[in-house]
Amino acid sequence: MPEYPEYLAAVAFAAGGAVSALLAPHRFSAAVLFCLAVTSAGLGVAGHGAAAHPAVVTVLAVAALLLALAVGLLLVADGVLLVRRYGPQAALLTTGAAGCAVLAVLGLDAVFHAVGGEVFGTLVVAVNAAAGYLTLLFLVFAGYVFVRGRGAPPPETTHVIVLGAGLDGDRPGPLLTRRLERALALGGARVPDMPGVVFVVSGGQGDDEVRSEAEAMADYLRERGVPADRIVCEDRSVNTGENLRFSVALMDGTAPGRRATVVTSGFHVYRTTLLARRVGVPVHVVGAPTSPAYWLAATLREFAAVLWMDRLLLIGLSLLLAVPVATAVFAR
Repeated sequence: MPEYPEYLAAVAFAAGGAVSALLAPHRFSAAVLFCLAVTSAGLGVAGHGAAAHPAVVTVLAVAALLLALAVGLLLVADGVLLVRRYGPQAALLTTGAAGCAVLAVLGLDAVFHAVGGEVFGTLVVAVNAAAGYLTLLFLVFAGYVFVRGRGAPPPETTHVIVLGAGLDGDRPGPLLTRRLERALALGGARVPDMPGVVFVVSGGQGDDEVRSEAEAMADYLRERGVPADRIVCEDRSVNTGENLRFSVALMDGTAPGRRATVVTSGFHVYRTTLLARRVGVPVHVVGAPTSPAYWLAATLREFAAVLWMDRLLLIGLSLLLAVPVATAVFAR
């Protein structure tokens, strides 16, 4: 076995990430591979660097623990705040549960340092590697979401597609209202002598809704002064993929040569872009602002959704973490 197998694994993962970034820069697989590389290198530093550079290893360990503690406390606090505000919804409870899981790993570390043990130590290495990798991957994904959610629309936009979200009674809820306001801002930014954009409002009627989201959005736009002939309703879709396919089909039937910009919430831009590529619709996606308290919970949900979209590839790649973990365990 090579003297430093974790480092070799890190180099292999980093090389794979570079290739993936070049061949498919929009895919999340590159981030997965780079996070595997960092985690593998971290295992190597923890296993081989303690004797040679104890001060460096101690500083890195404390920094990692403080980062994990901050992430765990932030998730728990955000989950509690949102549950108090909106009630015990599954997505909001998941946010708090994720924070508790991070804090539980730190508790496991504290117990290990108190009691020790060879078998316990093996478990701690594996759990810390998995938790560190997932935390790092989530932070990288949050960076993706933050950057992608602040893109600007192309100036030649002819149609603005507004993706539906939950209603508050028969009116757009806060999340959907922000999307509509962002769409209106895009329409108002047109050069005066250019024709106004056409708004395509997309969203069917949920089981708990009294009307379709498209109908509620159309009423909102009319109340804001948008002429009825510049509003197209797509009221059959029940998910983002259908939003995109059905809306583009409506435009293709009435406005060939159109250039569409999709408006959704900032946290949803990255996954919407991936779905647009997957269903083969050429659109640009921009984000509307989101309440800071809700952003973290929504980003965590998007993180799980993106992993599930390419689950065979991304989960399969993530399982490769077992290689550097095994070498670190056997080197103990």
